[in-house]
Amino acid sequence: MNCMSNLSRTPIPNDIFISTLKLYYQMGKNDFYQSLFKPDFDFISKQVAYQEAYSFYKCFFTDYKIQESRLRTLQLDSTVPKNKAESLYKNILAIFLMIHSAHSEPFHLSVTEINDLVKWLFKDVYGPEKLQYRKLERQKHSLLTSESVSRREHLEELIKKLEELKKTNLYESTFLYLNFAIDFLNMEIYKIQENDIIALLIIYILCMQEGLLVTKYVSFFSKLLLNITEFKAALDKTKFGWSEGFSEMMPLHRFILKHYYQLYIDLSDYARDYQYESSLEISKSDYIENTIDKLSEVFSKEDIRLKHPLISDSTINRTLKRLQEENKIRPLGKGRSAKWVKLYQKEQKKTITTQLNFDLGEES
Repeated sequence: MNCMSNLSRTPIPNDIFISTLKLYYQMGKNDFYQSLFKPDFDFISKQVAYQEAYSFYKCFFTDYKIQESRLRTLQLDSTVPKNKAESLYKNILAIFLMIHSAHSEPFHLSVTEINDLVKWLFKDVYGPEKLQYRKLERQKHSLLTSESVSRREHLEELIKKLEELKKTNLYESTFLYLNFAIDFLNMEIYKIQENDIIALLIIYILCMQEGLLVTKYVSFFSKLLLNITEFKAALDKTKFGWSEGFSEMMPLHRFILKHYYQLYIDLSDYARDYQYESSLEISKSDYIENTIDKLSEVFSKEDIRLKHPLISDSTINRTLKRLQEENKIRPLGKGRSAKWVKLYQKEQKKTITTQLNFDLGEES
């Protein structure tokens, strides 16, 4: 646990300090967001959980191939996985639905809960033997004898160290959890190769419980997917020099602080649109029709969902059916990924130049 042991000797750059203050300023709006989204919180939580699961899978499990249409089908409780890739995706879905459920018990950082999380994530993907703690060979009483020590003991020591440091109130929580995660992944606690993924998932849960509530309303991993190359480069830097106690973790810290700050900015925009939508007196169907009118000539249901994440699929489907019956749109193909085309031309607003272009006749 080289990072955790060297915290007192780790200097904090000025830009990290300023970024932390900016993030905490945004966190000061948590109560407002909780009050604002309370009427639709269950629906929002479920939608965010689906987005997180999809993006988490896309970020870290690209070797497991599943077609896009099948990914949406796997969101249904009744869908049974056919292979390891689909089992993994169903596990990811279950974990994020649990994390975002208002009725779930909080995650307690302990050896038991971490182990349960690992087994849940890779259930029916890896066998029990692979989901064991890595063992470390060390010399016993002579050069010829040795004993195996499980990394479980090291994990217990790491968690104990974290708890001790938290009690001192000398370190900011995000900074503390990042150092914990860097030690966790470099110590290679489990036999599998995904120790870094497990570490990130633990950080995600702990930061949410610590007060970074933005991830209850907007997707952390959707934005991470857009910057995954930068994230992995920063993560790789933490591995150099770790064994000597000189891990370069500031690039990762900068990335995480910036990432959460941008999520709060996105949430501010989302809250503004939500307030506007809630104050509308027109029906949701009319609101969807107005959105379709502003979309391109060919559009999809996903284009509408992106504009109205709180409107149900059934309402969108009813609106599309009504517009089809009114001969305003027609489908291009069938299935979930089908496109729709408008059958009318949107009236173009006259520009000032056009309005002033009077025909005054020719001079004789």
